[in-house]
Amino acid sequence: MFDIIFLGSIFLVLATVYLLLFTKNATKSYSDFLLSSLLLFQAWGVLIYLLMSSTYILDFPHLYKTGVPINYLAAPLSYLYLKSVLNNEFKFKKFDTLHFIPFFIFILNHLPFYTLPSNEKLIIIKDAIEDWSNAYKVNTGLMPEYINYLLRPLQASIYLIFQWKLLLSFKRNQPEGPVQNQINNVMGWLKVFTWTTTIILVGFFILTFLVILFPAFINNQVVVFILSLFVAGGFFVMSAYLLTHPAVLSGLPFIKYKVVESDVINDKHYSMPYLNYDYAKEIEQIIQYFESEKPFLKPSLNINQVSVSLGIPSRELSFIINNHFGQRFTDFLNKYRIEQITQKMTKEYISNYTIESIATEAGFASKSSFNLAFKKFNNCTPTEYIAQLH
Repeated sequence: MFDIIFLGSIFLVLATVYLLLFTKNATKSYSDFLLSSLLLFQAWGVLIYLLMSSTYILDFPHLYKTGVPINYLAAPLSYLYLKSVLNNEFKFKKFDTLHFIPFFIFILNHLPFYTLPSNEKLIIIKDAIEDWSNAYKVNTGLMPEYINYLLRPLQASIYLIFQWKLLLSFKRNQPEGPVQNQINNVMGWLKVFTWTTTIILVGFFILTFLVILFPAFINNQVVVFILSLFVAGGFFVMSAYLLTHPAVLSGLPFIKYKVVESDVINDKHYSMPYLNYDYAKEIEQIIQYFESEKPFLKPSLNINQVSVSLGIPSRELSFIINNHFGQRFTDFLNKYRIEQITQKMTKEYISNYTIESIATEAGFASKSSFNLAFKKFNNCTPTEYIAQLH
């Protein structure tokens, strides 16, 4: 039962990463890569647990303890993800490397174990499988094992404090409208993300408390079940939220700034930025491109290709389409495709073409997707529309 819960959590992680990075209209921003990395590293820890609980780790002894240094990536990645969204950051900074010092320390710490022959590793692993408390009592690194189980929740707690501080101190007073709606949507997601991170950390605190004070409890199935609910529940909440609220991945609309003199501070050398959400130039550029170049006729067109053609960052392009045109990118394309084809639908035209060929000409990859899009925009199927022409 516990293994099914953990397998489900891994599946949700993979589904979320697919949404973030591999779907046709994925923006693939710096923030998306940070979040995907965080989820994959957390899933790796779950996978190692599954290998241990099923004893399959005996077939892959070189994977044992690989989760220890990786665990030290979760907290900084969580913090950096939140910071990148709130500050609209687009790339990794050299200073950010300092956040990963514990990760490198524990790689070095466990090098003696990683370089052991497989037969010696198997002896240690078998002892841990027979009594799970051995996994926390037997040293496999240069430092005593208990240091890891004290330092890890301490590191997570510190980052979580800074994460909540960033979130609670973030304030932007913008006029009501599409911009404010997007800010509210993204802030709602970041609160869910931070609360979920907090809940998972509570689970690790419980585990650490039991391991240090009551080592025998780690073999208790009820304890394992509770901890599995913390981890799997956290993955489920994050994945379900993103899958049902994909618009939040456009991020906060802090894209264009103007610098103006401050009327508040009496200092002529002081300036402060304010949000410029007048995208008239970009909107006109998008409309002109779609009407003149007709890129929507390409079945494989995605938002990143449009971004390159227009010279507008994909995150900014996604924000404009979502908030100005009030559509997701796929619907935006399909609207142009349907308008293109309905303009040609005369009696003479349709007598020479099948529905399949019409769908292909409009840029649709299949007849079924054409039918769904056509009905969405015209409130009738292509067949019904054609019948009205007679």
